[in-house]
Amino acid sequence: MAEAWEDCFQPGETLLWEGAPLPGVHGWVKIIGLALFGLPFLVIGTGTCLMGLKMLSSGDGWQLSGLGLFLALFSLPFIGVGLFMVFGQWFTAAQAHRRIRYALSSRCAYIGQSWMKPSLEIYPILKSTSVGLEKGRRSDTVWFHVRREKDSDGDLSTTRIGFDNIADGDKVLSLIRSIQMGTA
Repeated sequence: MAEAWEDCFQPGETLLWEGAPLPGVHGWVKIIGLALFGLPFLVIGTGTCLMGLKMLSSGDGWQLSGLGLFLALFSLPFIGVGLFMVFGQWFTAAQAHRRIRYALSSRCAYIGQSWMKPSLEIYPILKSTSVGLEKGRRSDTVWFHVRREKDSDGDLSTTRIGFDNIADGDKVLSLIRSIQMGTA
């Protein structure tokens, strides 16, 4: 992750703000929805694995043992997906404040992530850049980039990219607006 944002800057670019998501789990509705969706994967995968292990250990012939081994191995991906959807996403969401960093320079917005593979995304702030502020109860989200893509059915989907779950959304939006007006 960028220890010094200035290492990524172009000549003449200065740091205006840096931050990170607030600690805690945000987006409860999405997390609970995915957990409920993942619960059948976990329950059915675990049941199938236990049934396979019981067949494997029963010793009633190699056919039954082979079927038991197949069922136990076949169920492992379902258990993994179920575990992540039910429990893993809580951990991932709770750790975002440690793995994501934000910076705003006099020209661009930077999002650095240090998950399994560190990455840095850079979004220029132009006069025509769409910006917005979503106020929350505990945190704000300032978005500054909109990506529109067609899916395989030809439907248009919109993705907003920005600084998620920050404490000082009003200040950051004001800084972005000053960059757009050329006064930053």
